[in-house]
Amino acid sequence: MSSKHLWATALDDNSSSAKEQLGAVRREWSTTDAAFKTYKYVQNSTVTTIANGTALSFRDTIGQQVTGDISTGKPGLPAGVGIGAVTASYFGWIQCGGYHSAVATNGDDDISKGDIIVLDASTDGTVNSVAAASAATYKPVGVAVTDDVNADDTVATLLDCTYGGIIQ
Repeated sequence: MSSKHLWATALDDNSSSAKEQLGAVRREWSTTDAAFKTYKYVQNSTVTTIANGTALSFRDTIGQQVTGDISTGKPGLPAGVGIGAVTASYFGWIQCGGYHSAVATNGDDDISKGDIIVLDASTDGTVNSVAAASAATYKPVGVAVTDDVNADDTVATLLDCTYGGIIQ
């Protein structure tokens, strides 16, 4: 089941001008993963291209511009992860809620199923973990639903980067 809203863009859209309302939230059923996923329409920063699984933080205070560059974002402002290529300064969809099979990790191979996933404070576009039952110092990106895949430096994650009850 898809959203009943008629969106102007596909989820893999990569446009030089905004085709949707910035900050719009979209929830759709994924037949691939048999789960609902939540997406947000944003502008990528001027720094780098977003790729699938890139961990992102908000660059602005109103949650419309994202970045994978930790020096221009903040680990305490997780936006979600990339679902496809969005060129620097372009507009597109990112995933902010639901299952994502391959979120980029910082490569230290220490994430276990059930760990809290947070943005890595030193490696661009990646996540790190806080052991289950420990307090996170940053707002969580989500929860690891598997151990990390060491060879790929990715981890399957149940994302929860929603703010202020925008999604019920």
